Amino acid sequence: MTHNIDPGKVQSILDVFDRLDAENETAAPGDDLDFDDTAGPDDDDDEVAGAELEAEDGDTGDIRTFQKRGRHQISLEEARALQMRARKRGQRVGAKKVQAKVKKRAPSAPRLQLPPNMIPPQAGTQQLFDKWKRKGEPFVVRQEGHYYAVAEIRCICEGTAKNAYCRIPAGQYKFFERAVGDDITFLGTVAGQVTTNLTNLQRPSKNTYNEQDFLIRSITMQEAGLRVRYDANDIAQIPNVGAAESVLLGRAWLWDDAGAFLPKEIFHDFSGENLLYRALRRSGVLFFNWDKRRTGGNGTTRQVLIDHLRNVPDTKVKSLSRTSGGAPVLPVPDGYIFTDNPERSEEGAFSAVIMVHEDIAFPIKPIELGGMGPMKPVEIGLYVQLSLNGVSFEHAKRAQAISA
Repeated sequence: MTHNIDPGKVQSILDVFDRLDAENETAAPGDDLDFDDTAGPDDDDDEVAGAELEAEDGDTGDIRTFQKRGRHQISLEEARALQMRARKRGQRVGAKKVQAKVKKRAPSAPRLQLPPNMIPPQAGTQQLFDKWKRKGEPFVVRQEGHYYAVAEIRCICEGTAKNAYCRIPAGQYKFFERAVGDDITFLGTVAGQVTTNLTNLQRPSKNTYNEQDFLIRSITMQEAGLRVRYDANDIAQIPNVGAAESVLLGRAWLWDDAGAFLPKEIFHDFSGENLLYRALRRSGVLFFNWDKRRTGGNGTTRQVLIDHLRNVPDTKVKSLSRTSGGAPVLPVPDGYIFTDNPERSEEGAFSAVIMVHEDIAFPIKPIELGGMGPMKPVEIGLYVQLSLNGVSFEHAKRAQAISA
């Protein structure tokens, strides 16, 4: 079968190709072609583009038909006709590739739609940004903020001079109840003032006060010291007690793993670990509290259970950047805000509390002091430091004044 192809107008060439397509001598641009292996399997866009280009470049019978009829040269109009057919064929193949890929893909999970009254997760920082932006005053953000406070655990010593034990009473032991400069008593009898050894919390009445909003991100805990108090009448009978009297009456910090003034059972024989502190961590639970009754609010309180004390990492890291260097921390849920000025706090006055639900008994052996025979302490003071790590927002001018 032969056909005389007139190299005239493009339309006549297309008519000829229509007849040739119908007689299966060429492939029409709309015919289904197999281009499954036209591109790499890992990139959808490149795969579709590869299919289109290969379809355009592939010999689908158009050129061979010309050659069979002794035509080895084509006119400009014929070249344009071939190009149009190749382009349509490439677009057809590309569309089929896209459809095939869509069928292979698993249906995507529907996006989670949060209710309009729900605060999105990790929105605490954004809320503080918005709050300080509304103030219209310059403010700074400290990414490695840190607050710490020490709580006193008064361990009562009971029993006789031969058989005694130290008891941690059930109850609440609070952090951040006092600021630097406030009055305090140690072991109920020794009067003093809160220093930066116990907390870095300031109040508006102090010259170093700097109003802040603090977003708590993580917490750590550590032992902060010991004190011991014996009966004053017993100490007065010890000959040549001298300077040791103030230590034995609870007026000084004490570290005594040798057992000179403190029962030796408190410390581990090999590691020196404070076992009284360990006993507390095994039995206590940590809460955060916000109290609006003290700030002129509506008389409500909010209490949140954080975790068991045994899960709060114990660390003795002493650096300005408390959360750096890989030190272990316990992350806490987003949105817990601590304001150092409770009189202006929207959340209420913040405090942290160790809750001991039942008494903890710790057996001890009374020790001999100055040849007076075995004596048991009246009480032992165990001091625990809680650290809050996070992001602080504060007024730029106040921050600069304090830094200066």
